[in-house]
Amino acid sequence: MRCQYCGREAQPGQVYCECGHPISLSGDTGFQQQGGGFPQGVFPQGGFQQGFTPDGRDIYSLQKKAGMGLGAKILIVILILALLGGGGFLAYKFIKGRDPLDEDSWKKIDKAEFSITLPSSMKESDNIVDIGSGYKRLGFYKGDKTAAYLAKYDNTNVTAMIKSKGIEGTKQYFIDYLKKKKINNHQLEPKVRGDLVTVEYPVQRKNYIKDTDKLWMLDATLVTDTYAYEIEFFCAESEKDKYIDAMYKWADSFKAK
Repeated sequence: MRCQYCGREAQPGQVYCECGHPISLSGDTGFQQQGGGFPQGVFPQGGFQQGFTPDGRDIYSLQKKAGMGLGAKILIVILILALLGGGGFLAYKFIKGRDPLDEDSWKKIDKAEFSITLPSSMKESDNIVDIGSGYKRLGFYKGDKTAAYLAKYDNTNVTAMIKSKGIEGTKQYFIDYLKKKKINNHQLEPKVRGDLVTVEYPVQRKNYIKDTDKLWMLDATLVTDTYAYEIEFFCAESEKDKYIDAMYKWADSFKAK
């Protein structure tokens, strides 16, 4: 006769298999009948009790322990996979959030004198030398790959020009002035983009972005009925084709108050 649980060959008169299960003759009771009754210790006086292995170990407890061990292992694996998945997702979001081209990471910055939408990777910083007299600095924002400098013309000549020439006349003055200029041997080509006058050219600036001082700048001028604003955006000169479209979008989002 073989054990119905593990298939081992049972010896005559053997009550329990080496695997710890009771050997059944009938196949449905789970116990071997001896002398018209059940083995001693299986149904002791006072009620039902589970069987024991030949060395006295409680079969039910052994089975329960083995089952809990497997369940615990499965639970641990599930928890590890969940942690890895969650950690991977957070890492992905962190890395993606540092990419200035990820528009989902862009946020609106609302200040007393202006508002603008920039990547969350660009943080406000004081690490800059102002661009010169005649400007009121509004803010400088920088990240590893891009930067933005915002200023307002603090010049009585410009405000007087706006009063005399109006917005369109002042914009045309800036266009004519920029057309005559070369910067770093680069002939400027100003363009009108909505309310902005824009121009691009190479510059050298320290501490604007990481790893290089050779930058490409998008310079945008906004003229309102009272003031003119200069908004500058920067990336590495070697990566201008990668970032220029995004910089134009940031420029378009600038609003003076």
